[in-house]
Amino acid sequence: MNRKLVLSLLLLCFAWTATVFSQSHDPKHPTPLAPGINKGNVDTTNGPVYYYFYGEPGRIDFRMAFHEMGLFGNPLRQTLTFALSDETGKVFFTQPVVSQGNLGEVSNHGTFAKHERVLVSITAQQAINRMGGYYEFSVTGDAKFDGKAGSSANVKGEDTSLTTTQKNGPVNLVPGSASLTSGTTSLTSGKPVQLVYPGQALTVKDSPRELRILLAADVLFDFDKANLRADAVTTLRQAAGKMKAVRPHGAMLIEGYTDGKGTAAINMRLSQQRAEAVETWLIQNAGFSVSAFSPKGYGAARPVAPNQKANGEDNPAGRQLNRRVEIVVTK
Repeated sequence: MNRKLVLSLLLLCFAWTATVFSQSHDPKHPTPLAPGINKGNVDTTNGPVYYYFYGEPGRIDFRMAFHEMGLFGNPLRQTLTFALSDETGKVFFTQPVVSQGNLGEVSNHGTFAKHERVLVSITAQQAINRMGGYYEFSVTGDAKFDGKAGSSANVKGEDTSLTTTQKNGPVNLVPGSASLTSGTTSLTSGKPVQLVYPGQALTVKDSPRELRILLAADVLFDFDKANLRADAVTTLRQAAGKMKAVRPHGAMLIEGYTDGKGTAAINMRLSQQRAEAVETWLIQNAGFSVSAFSPKGYGAARPVAPNQKANGEDNPAGRQLNRRVEIVVTK
């Protein structure tokens, strides 16, 4: 064999080994997450890799991306699972991302009530042969980091950069994947941490007189907008299915609500527009007639949580709960 080729292969193996050992497989000694995009190589033979960061009171956004490289150039359907847990190992968030030679990218968010140390585990499907792949993980918002920006040491020498080109169609998520939920145990105090939306994208309150469906506005709309987001379809379809299971007595109410930010006039207009947007979607996509609904915006009226804390400080978690659309089906 050509000496140059042998040397190149040895260097490649050395680089690969160095890359693998730069990723921590010990949950007791995780790699500190850095601000910005943290890059790493998928490891299908040595188990999960671990990172950590600190969540602060307020909203935190997560971006998870996975590009599967296949085996010998052949795309293979693979799953990479991102999970967040407390220091005892109790998982309170998990998100599988599937790739088959394409980009898999998922965003999610939640709200922590207090300073928390969060353990991040990234787990690939186990395999006898090491599969090629690359991931990115970033946290933005109210978070702090021990890692330094641009210090990701887990970048493979081979160019496996993620792109927006999707060779095999859109991102494919594993059915039934879990997301952020409320009432999860706190990382340190044992008290509930308010982790909201999209874990509570749809809440159903059923009584003998009415069926009330609460839809999180942050799942349906972008900030200060009344145009439905493309990823709102799943939640709206679930709502439509539940509505069709009930024989309504009269027109179904669609009520829009905002938080306490902004003027009363702006909130009233935005809540009305959002209620009408949900009505339009249900008519155009779920087979309901125009006469089936009565949409109305209530602005910041009827809050389900305080917009401010007892000491007068802003309450982001409460405001997030107040931004909602409610569908009321009278039985």
